[in-house]
Amino acid sequence: MSAILEVRDLSRQFGGFRAVGDVGFSVEKGSIHAVIGPNGAGKTTLFRLLTGVLKPTTGTVRFKGQVISGRKPNVIARAGLVQTFQITNIFPRLGTLESVEAAIMVRRRRTYDFASFLHSSAKVRAEAMDWLDRVGLADSADAVAGTLSHGDQRALEVALALSTKPELLLLDEPTAGMSPWETERTVSLVQELARTERLTVLFSEHDTDVVFGISDRITVMHRGQVIAEGTPGEVRNNAEVSAVYLGEEA
Repeated sequence: MSAILEVRDLSRQFGGFRAVGDVGFSVEKGSIHAVIGPNGAGKTTLFRLLTGVLKPTTGTVRFKGQVISGRKPNVIARAGLVQTFQITNIFPRLGTLESVEAAIMVRRRRTYDFASFLHSSAKVRAEAMDWLDRVGLADSADAVAGTLSHGDQRALEVALALSTKPELLLLDEPTAGMSPWETERTVSLVQELARTERLTVLFSEHDTDVVFGISDRITVMHRGQVIAEGTPGEVRNNAEVSAVYLGEEA
């Protein structure tokens, strides 16, 4: 496999506070790659740097060989790197199916207005239903998004993100607040999508059972820096990682 994402010497300073410091790692195309660490490790800031929400103080991010660090979020998303939270609140009052239809029309760069929505093609609706079916929401197509359960809302976020046809999908705490059943369903969904859509997944997660259960590779952060990286087995047996977790989250 080859790297689809390469992060080199990436840092972000907020005044005198260094939230991310000289971070470097690569994500292989087609892999499921986790970023873990205690609260305050810098994971959220890192994801915001990758998606263009924040500009780096130093360092570079390359996606498919092209430098994307410092570019606007919409430019990065159109290149194929999408994070679920970027999509979540675009159409908050539409129905479940309507939300995905609208996201597809935006991807196709059609003007989104009432007239275009009413005349959305059968092809758009069929594609939207297909995405809902893949994430297990076909039976909720007519429901208002705000009435869905927490787990179903997260599944809808994934459907919205997937409708933009990403090559690399970033998931920030995808199972946060979920019941055990919802967590199991979400884990199965991520694995299935990675396989069937040939999708690369980069995610952060506090549930270590999820992390070690589905990841091909894991990057561990602490206080803004990478302290370990490797396979699940290598990370599980790393003494520094064990010390950080025992000291910070016990």
